[in-house]
Amino acid sequence: MSLKQQAEIWLRTVVSKHLGSNIRRYKWSSYLGEVSHNSLGGISFLPPCEGKVAEVSDEFTLVKTAASCFCVVSNALLGQPVAEGDKIGLTFYKPKRFDGTKADGSDDPSECGVRTVMLTGAASLFPVKWEGRYLGINDRFADAYTEIRNPYLRDLITQLERMPVSNGLRAVVNVLIDANATGLTFNDPAESESASSPPAIRMSVSTEKHKGQVEISYDRAMDVYAVRLTPDSGSGPLVLENVYFNQLGEVLIDGIDDGRWMLAAVAMIKPAPKKRKLAQPEEA
Repeated sequence: MSLKQQAEIWLRTVVSKHLGSNIRRYKWSSYLGEVSHNSLGGISFLPPCEGKVAEVSDEFTLVKTAASCFCVVSNALLGQPVAEGDKIGLTFYKPKRFDGTKADGSDDPSECGVRTVMLTGAASLFPVKWEGRYLGINDRFADAYTEIRNPYLRDLITQLERMPVSNGLRAVVNVLIDANATGLTFNDPAESESASSPPAIRMSVSTEKHKGQVEISYDRAMDVYAVRLTPDSGSGPLVLENVYFNQLGEVLIDGIDDGRWMLAAVAMIKPAPKKRKLAQPEEA
């Protein structure tokens, strides 16, 4: 039984006491760490919501967002504990770009009064360009992007952008972005110099698992990759060699991913009123 099925069974047992007597139907969404798809076939990401905590169990929290609308959240995915009666706002995971804006374009300023938002298929991309590279809604930022000439570096970038991880919820590039990547640079040699000066991507990340430098480089002679993690603490780097392209996601998750990217951000709007203690009668 999936977690969503468990959540639905639980919801049916508790929802009636949170509905008005004249309401016969209700709608609900869930945030459980499982991939769901929208009607267009793309991965569905929940929009932010606001409501009152109606019920809390050992596994789930029920938030009432309207008279007949609810959101069930796994307790393990709440950014902080909540209590019944709290009025809260919830912001759920959605893929971002390296600059922190949403990958679907929902944070982008409008042009001539028009804003383009991807309803499905939004992808996080490295801020780079080359002839023939499709940037989609990111094309408007192409002038500021770094030009990449090395074909092996282009292949590495494309693989990181397309290879799915986290059960298809995100791509390998998101592992880097969700690790708070900054200072993105590239070693982009001429193709003929690829063996002596390996094409590479470098950045700094900051998670509970790793704070420091990350380098992903390509070994042209062996046709494999290497991942180098150098902590800011000054301790020696961890170098993982002979990594095949389809192992990059697993290696990076093991090395830098603390899982906090998946937590729903909780904004406390109004805490539940504290229960008053009843005065105890004095003994005669």
